[in-house]
Amino acid sequence: MLSFCYLFPPPPSPLPPGEGEFQDFDITNDNYETYHQLPGLAMTFCRPCTFTKLATRFAGRLPLLALLLLTLAASPLAGAANGRLAEIDALMQSPGLDLAQAHQALAGYQGLLASSQGPRTPLLMRLARVCFILGDLAPEAQRRGYYQKGLAYAEQLLTEKPAGGQGHYWKALNLAGLADTGGMLQGRKLLPRILEELQRSLAVDPTYDQAGAHRVLGRIYYQAPRSPFSVGNLGKSLDHLGAAVRLAPENSTNHLYLAETLIRLDQPARARQELERVLSASQHAIHPQGLADDRREARRLLAEMAGK
Repeated sequence: MLSFCYLFPPPPSPLPPGEGEFQDFDITNDNYETYHQLPGLAMTFCRPCTFTKLATRFAGRLPLLALLLLTLAASPLAGAANGRLAEIDALMQSPGLDLAQAHQALAGYQGLLASSQGPRTPLLMRLARVCFILGDLAPEAQRRGYYQKGLAYAEQLLTEKPAGGQGHYWKALNLAGLADTGGMLQGRKLLPRILEELQRSLAVDPTYDQAGAHRVLGRIYYQAPRSPFSVGNLGKSLDHLGAAVRLAPENSTNHLYLAETLIRLDQPARARQELERVLSASQHAIHPQGLADDRREARRLLAEMAGK
């Protein structure tokens, strides 16, 4: 499980109660439409540009080009590639997604990228994401290699689509993975870059990955010690996580993280409301089984609060 605790060394002197206590948490993953199937949520996703739509758009002016594009769209090769992509995406939806399945998906996406004659950005986004997930699932000795690959794919994505937010987001998450595997010193060194990439992603599309940039920023500000030791700021955590639940209300982790920030701020009534929302939420950011994990933690916190 990837944690941001490595970014924040223990302060040299005691902190007020609650500060300096870190908790592991899962960072989120891509929320593209075929993976999460979130009807009603205002999500954006860099879909592959279909030949059919492109042909229809230009059919009035360039009939020969339109005919060519329609022919390519109907070709067995294009259909096979789209079918293979759907198969790999379905594999990534497996309720019990494990290391072997994620590695199989990585190989599949790499094969499609090598043979792609169309837009590469949807595949680069998937590759950056699956490498991040592999880094979370892999044995300790292998984690760093996956995060390095994920970072390389994210940088390729930024090269090909510099105005998009996905590249910045997956660059931030894979940098966080590298910080996690590199120890405290590297974690502190990479933290400014991680924050910068998340802010850039946020500026382009705050809804991406079920408000992922808001969620991760909110958690960083929650976990970090306060200034001058680090960047911790419960007010900023509250702002980002409040935005996350507004933008992606069905995401269980958004509500769970907001509840924990509210507990730290001594707002138990609002925290209980958010914990109840965790129990009724229907989506999780990375693993399908993570929804059950969030509900379990919410029930534990509710029981703990009831006993006080």
